[in-house]
Amino acid sequence: MGYTLTQVRGLLAAHERQERRQHALRLALHAVAAQGDRAAIERLQRELWEDVPR
Repeated sequence: MGYTLTQVRGLLAAHERQERRQHALRLALHAVAAQGDRAAIERLQRELWEDVPR
């Protein structure tokens, strides 16, 4: 499998965007959890599951 430098850079950029998004979601979850509001945690959990590809 031979990739060009441009393709590799594109793949790495896509991976970085995905990783950044995952970190942001994890931070949001921790922030909501720290507030101790069970309803907010459950809403956030539902939102996060909506984004999971099936």
